[in-house]
Amino acid sequence: MRLETLLLLAVATPAIAQSGAQRVPPADPCPDGRISFVFVDNNSIFDTSDPDLDARFRWAYGLANSLHIRTRGWVIRRELLFAAGDCYDPFLLAESERVLRTYPFLSEIDIYGVPQTDGSHHVIVDTRDDWSTRVDVRFRVDNGFSIEGVRLSELNLLGMGQALGVFWFEREVRRDYGLSYWTPQVGRTRWDLAASVGRTRAGTLVQQEVGYPFVGEVGRWAGRQAFSREDRFFDYIERDDASEAGDHVLVPVRTKDFDASLLRRFGDRSGMWLAGIGLSYRALHYPGEIQIAPRGDFDDRHAADSATAAPVIGQMVERDALRVSLLAGRRDIRWIVRRGLDSMRGEEDVLLGTELGVAAAPSLPGSTDEDIAVTAMLNAAAQPGGTLLGLRARFDALRVRPADPDIARWQDLWAEGEAWAYWRRDESARHLLLFRASAQSGWHTRTPFQLTLGGERGVRGYGLERFPGGRRLVLNLEDRIYIGWPLRDVMDMGATVFADAGRIWPGDAPFGADSGWRASAGFGLRVSFPAESRTTYRFDLAWPLEKGAGLADVRIRFSIGELIGLTGRDIDQQFRRSRPDAGGGALFLMSGSARS
Repeated sequence: MRLETLLLLAVATPAIAQSGAQRVPPADPCPDGRISFVFVDNNSIFDTSDPDLDARFRWAYGLANSLHIRTRGWVIRRELLFAAGDCYDPFLLAESERVLRTYPFLSEIDIYGVPQTDGSHHVIVDTRDDWSTRVDVRFRVDNGFSIEGVRLSELNLLGMGQALGVFWFEREVRRDYGLSYWTPQVGRTRWDLAASVGRTRAGTLVQQEVGYPFVGEVGRWAGRQAFSREDRFFDYIERDDASEAGDHVLVPVRTKDFDASLLRRFGDRSGMWLAGIGLSYRALHYPGEIQIAPRGDFDDRHAADSATAAPVIGQMVERDALRVSLLAGRRDIRWIVRRGLDSMRGEEDVLLGTELGVAAAPSLPGSTDEDIAVTAMLNAAAQPGGTLLGLRARFDALRVRPADPDIARWQDLWAEGEAWAYWRRDESARHLLLFRASAQSGWHTRTPFQLTLGGERGVRGYGLERFPGGRRLVLNLEDRIYIGWPLRDVMDMGATVFADAGRIWPGDAPFGADSGWRASAGFGLRVSFPAESRTTYRFDLAWPLEKGAGLADVRIRFSIGELIGLTGRDIDQQFRRSRPDAGGGALFLMSGSARS
């Protein structure tokens, strides 16, 4: 009886299981339906079919469009995170918008789904181009009007999303000219390629980079290979005296950098861990003697005397190291879209949350240097109420194994950070207040290092050569005002009023001095073209707030894009000339939020 029961169950079980499987419907893999069609509506700078455009200026809209080559549809399709036949996912539509907004040649992006009667969705990708030809002219008016440089760039070459530029700059010790190229879609893939070649006052410049960035918040892998070789003069300001032209002390520097890195993300969108590995090589040499050049006449250089050269020699330690880099990080972030922060009416993606990373890069056997390069990075932002708060910070150091016990084991310590706050009464308000505090410092520096207090990211009423030192603190307060008239459909017009304060201390930088607290004030004009573009053109006047300052001390600045704030450079270029990005630091160039 028992045997018969077992045989009956053995025969009946498959039938029961099959019957049960028929009664329980399988889970729907696409609960919101599938994407049945993707339509890309890639508009030029102005959509002349828009009935809201002012009819009086249709000739101007047509002229701008005729001078511009519209972005090709396949360039936009290549960056989408979905295709026809995929499951409809609103998150991937929003991520695709954000990826496309990283490109400067696109002004507006709107991606949305249209439900169909069969349960599927048609997805509309509606884009509008930005003006992609940029002419950046640098000039100065103190001691007479002079052109300091020109950069001509086309950011959307033939509508293919590629950038080609030529540049020439000559200001004080710098004299560079050359050619640059960049494409985010090598062979219509997601690989990036960047290259530049040129000549400097000290020799030549060659840079090359191939990379695969994280794609949105869904990308899991990123990789990069980069090489650069550059000859330049490191320019020390010997003294600060506004009434007397101080000399420049020039150290010839030759750098060679190579790195190949790979990063991986783990976890889901609510929180990700990062791990990375890389191989890098950096060589730093000084092929020539220390020279002195009078301010404004760098062709009249001559060898420095021993007294002038003495403070600099201690910062001329040569580096030659092959390193393996290891990175670990945590990423707890989300994205929001805000209008009119660094632009006037353009949409900007704002990262909220925290990113933290730590990297270590020990030198390998056979390297001249025996040390470990350590890098730490923090990026955080929050939005309490209507205020937007943010913080960026980075620390780099070398842990060396010196043969001489009197030499410090920690060398070339670099620290920089900035905090910022945006406040606006409400989204319709025409005034936006921006406050920024930034600090940079170096300790036990054995390679060339010096900061100055003036310049476009410092106290803007002073020139870049003013107040040399080794530790700097700058405070900026700016009121950005949206005006709107007279051609609201064509361009955005605005103004700004700002004030800066700062101080620099000598630290261990050669020729450094305590500047005391310095301040400046200014105002300017802001323009975005076309209307609702994310790119802002600025024309500013700034002057020092000190006794005896006159019209001759007014500084005039023209810039493309905001230099401080969310979209400003997160790395101070004057600071970067000292701190290398090879070793562990190279991994952070990939782990951030570009194209992701």
